[in-house]
Amino acid sequence: MNAEMMDLFATGAVLTAARDAGLVRALASGPLTAQAYAEKLGTDPRATRLVLEALVALDVASRNGDFYDASPKLRDFLQPMGQMPFPVENFWSHVPGFLRTGEPFTRMDASPAQREESYRGTVSMLARMFEGTARELASKIEKAPARVLDVGCGSGVWSLAIAERFPESHVTGLDFPAVLESFTTRAEALGVANRTATIPGNMHDAPLPSGAFDMVVIANVLRLETPDRAAALLARLATAVAPGGALLVVDALAGGTPERERARALYALNLALRTQQGRVHSPAEITGWLETAGLHGVQSIDLDVTAGAVGALLARR
Repeated sequence: MNAEMMDLFATGAVLTAARDAGLVRALASGPLTAQAYAEKLGTDPRATRLVLEALVALDVASRNGDFYDASPKLRDFLQPMGQMPFPVENFWSHVPGFLRTGEPFTRMDASPAQREESYRGTVSMLARMFEGTARELASKIEKAPARVLDVGCGSGVWSLAIAERFPESHVTGLDFPAVLESFTTRAEALGVANRTATIPGNMHDAPLPSGAFDMVVIANVLRLETPDRAAALLARLATAVAPGGALLVVDALAGGTPERERARALYALNLALRTQQGRVHSPAEITGWLETAGLHGVQSIDLDVTAGAVGALLARR
């Protein structure tokens, strides 16, 4: 018997049972004893204690004497995802239905108006998730770009990290008007608002000045597009890059190790659960689109393993 495979299935079973019994949410209102959780949820006391011990081992719960509580990681995970109208732990419970029907749990890639509303409520949460990785990426940019355009900027977590690193950098954020509120708020919180500007609109048709930016950033956006639309978008953005400038693509590009390939595969499923046409594009595909757009010297930038298997590609004009 393969012990590693047994542990994998056991982990899935424990988390599913704890979620379905209401134990995951109950932990957030702890601490309580195992007996108290059992009485609250109508579960067997002995089984409840054993499942709680397993959750402690998985760093989902914490224990202090006879009292069990949510771990710090679980508390962070259970924080409201902006204005998403569902508990975050229920998201993954849709996998059986998705497997049967192919229908996503929700849609975040429908009409422009629906996209605007979806991301207006989630970009601040995404900023918390990615701010460490964004600063790591900014630290690997060798030369300060004077003029940065962040396309589909959301909170601006990626481009504003560049502004934090380089005092001479000015960042323009392009996104739907309602989403740009988060960009402005984050810029003010970081003390760089005086070096920012905004372009409200749809990235596919908002006016872009030709050759005006030393760096164009598009982060975690291409995954929402079909291959044809993603390639067309990169071709459009390439025209905004100044001679000698660069286009920086951030997406689910990390791979090459079992941990990164697992993160990438799980992220691809995550994306399919909340989009109709979203897909994880390969580094080779994106490199081809960048070269077709007239860019060259595509460089892969390695980042620490993070949520979503994030990596980056940098192409020059």
